[in-house]
Order: sequence, then C-alpha cells, then structure tokens
Amino acid sequence: MENKQIATVRKITGELIGGFILYGIVFGILYNILYSNIANKISENYIVLAIITIILQGIIGFLIWRCSIATTFRNRLIEKNNVKTVMKNLIIFTVIICILTAIINFSKVNQTVEKAINSNAQIALAEKYMKYIYDEDEIAIYEIEKEKIINETKTKLYTYLAILEIGLTAIYLGIVPLQKKAILKYAV
Repeated sequence: MENKQIATVRKITGELIGGFILYGIVFGILYNILYSNIANKISENYIVLAIITIILQGIIGFLIWRCSIATTFRNRLIEKNNVKTVMKNLIIFTVIICILTAIINFSKVNQTVEKAINSNAQIALAEKYMKYIYDEDEIAIYEIEKEKIINETKTKLYTYLAILEIGLTAIYLGIVPLQKKAILKYAV
C-alpha cells in the first residue's frame, strides 16, 4: 500500500468500466460456451433456461467486477469519501447497460422469429405448393393458424426476455454492494 497513488473518482470509474468491458469480453466467451451447451439441452423450457441464465450471468458479472477491481487497484488507492461517488457512477453504468441490453434483445425477437420461418426450407416448399393443392379458404385458414403460432412464439420469447432482463438487472444491481465492499478495501 505504501507505493500506491491515490486516484481520482474519474480515473477509478473509467478504469473500472474499462475493466468491466475488457473482462466482459473474456468472460463473455466462456459464458457463451457454457450457455450454448446448456441451452441446447433444455431449449424447450424457457423459464428454467431464464433462471439458469440469470445464475450464470450473476456468477460471470461478479467475476468480471472482481477482476476489474483487482486490476484497477493494483497500483492505486481511493479516498474513502470518493467511494460513494464511484459507486453512484457504477450504478448508473449498470442501469444503462441493462437498459441497452434489454432494448437490443427485445428488438431481436421479431427478427429471430422471421428468420427462423424464412430459413425453414420445409415451410417454404409447403407454402409454394399449397396454391396448387388447396383452395383460397384453406390457405386463409393456414395463414391464420400460422400467424397464431408466430404470435404465441413471440409471446413466449417476450415472457422469457422479460423474466431474464428483470432478473439480470436485479442480479447486477445486487452485485453493487459486493463491489463497494471490495473497493472499500482500497480506500484510505
């Protein structure tokens, strides 16, 4: 501790956020591997998948912040009265990240469903030959049923994402007191 310099709120906040982004990339790769393996095994049960995702994200988020804090404070300290300001900045950063992630994920639902339908060769082939086999009323019934299934799928995905985003926001904000505790070890 004797060779460490006391850093400003701005420097500490910037390095913590930079560390979050850097370690987020590294741990994100690990997370994606784990998540892909788990999602492939339980892809039908969205609620269980959301709970597992929240737990995994909580663990990864905790590790990311721990690494960022350790790196940031390797050669520096912070004044105790500045910790509150740093924590406020980190809460704002966390909320912004959670909101941006939610917006991106919710906007992808329509694209994901449309892509799944449009890339399915069986559906495309069946719809191509329908006009030769069925009359207009039967095709209209098919279109209504297809739209109903699409809407049900979107509803399931929106529900999954709502649970996921609320859970993730709670988890990431729940990590903040742990961050503060870790940062206070470096406060003078």
